Amino acid sequence: MATIGLMIHPNEIKATAYIDENVDDKYISNAIVIAQDMHILKMIGTGIFDQLKTQITGNTVTALNATLLGTYIQPALKWWVLYELIEPLNYKFTNKAIVKKNSENSNPIGVSEMTNLKDKFRNIAEWYNERLRRYLVENSSDYSLYNNPGTGVDIVHPSS
Repeated sequence: MATIGLMIHPNEIKATAYIDENVDDKYISNAIVIAQDMHILKMIGTGIFDQLKTQITGNTVTALNATLLGTYIQPALKWWVLYELIEPLNYKFTNKAIVKKNSENSNPIGVSEMTNLKDKFRNIAEWYNERLRRYLVENSSDYSLYNNPGTGVDIVHPSS
C-alpha cells in the first residue's frame, strides 16, 4: 500500500509508538487509513481533511497545515493507529482460517488484556482529539474550511 495521502508515515509510528521495527508497513498503513477516515475526519471535517490529503500528496503542505498535522493530528493519529492495530497484529487471515499468531519466544495477550489495552489507547487518542478540536475552534479564523467544509450529503462536518 502506498503512503500517498497518509497523514503520518509508518516509520513515524514505529519511531514514536509501541511498535517494533519488524512490523510490516502494510499493517500500519492500513491502520493509518482506517484511523484517518474513522477518527480524524470527524474531528476536522471534509474540507480540511481533503485539503490536507491533497497537500500531502502534492508535497505542498502549508506552514499552517504543517502545524496542524505535526502538533495536533499526528499525536492523535498515532494513538488511533495503535488502537486499530491491536487485532490485526494478533490475528491473521490465511487461506485456511483466521489464526492467532504466536512464536516460541512470546505469547499473545488474552482477550481481556487486549480490551484493556484498546481502552487505554482509545482514552489517550480521545484526549488528543479533544486537544485538536480545541485548537481548531480557537483558530477557526485561520482554518476557514473548519466552519465551511462544503455541502452535500457526503460532507462530514467537524465535531465542534
